[in-house]
Amino acid sequence: MSAKLFIVDDHPVFRAGLKTILMSESDFEIIGEAQSGEEAFRKLNDMEPDIIVMDISMPGKDGIETTKEIRKSNSKVKILLLTMFSDEAYLKEGLAAGAQGYVLKRAVDTELINAIRIVLNGEHYIYPTLIPYLYKQADEKVETSETDKPHLSQRETEVLKLIALGYTQREISEELFVSIKTVETYKTRIMEKIGATKRSGLVKYAIKHNLISYD
Repeated sequence: MSAKLFIVDDHPVFRAGLKTILMSESDFEIIGEAQSGEEAFRKLNDMEPDIIVMDISMPGKDGIETTKEIRKSNSKVKILLLTMFSDEAYLKEGLAAGAQGYVLKRAVDTELINAIRIVLNGEHYIYPTLIPYLYKQADEKVETSETDKPHLSQRETEVLKLIALGYTQREISEELFVSIKTVETYKTRIMEKIGATKRSGLVKYAIKHNLISYD
C-alpha cells in the first residue's frame, strides 16, 4: 500500500523538485500540495495523508504554527518539517508543536526519503548535524555512569553508531554485510542493555558516551 504524502511550500520550483524526488519511490503517492499554511489547513479537511512534508518559513502562518493548528484536529498524521537554517530554536519549537521530523533543505536530495520512511515507521528523524542541539540540555538523561556503563560488543557499538547517525536497518545491513534480521537482533539487544525504549534513547546514549561526533 502506498504512503500518501502532502507537500506544503511557498516556492513552486522547490515543490516541483520535491515531487520529482518523492515520485521516484514506487510506494509514495502525492495526494496534494499547498503554497501556504492557510491553504494547507483548508485542503487537509478533505484529505487524509499519512505524512505532511512542510517548509517552516512561509508567508502568513509558518510551518510551526500550521503544525500546531493541524495537531488540534489531527493527532495521527505525521509531519516532517523542512528548513534552510540549522537553528536550535526552530528545531525545538517544531518538535514541541508536534512534528516528528526535521530536515535541512540542502539535504533533501540525500536525506528526505530516508527521513520520511523513518517517520512513517513511527520514529522521529532529526538531521544528524542537529542532534547535539536537541540533546545538549535535555532533561531526560541516560541513567548510567561511566563506571557502570553496560558493556557493548564491538559489533553492537558499530550498529549503535550507525543508528545514531540516521542509517536505516537496510542501510546498516548493507554497511556491515549482515541480514536485516541480524540488525534487528543487535538493536533489540542494545536497547535492553542500555535501558532504551525508543530510537531517540539510542541516539542520546551514543552522544552522551562520545560514540559519535559531528564536524
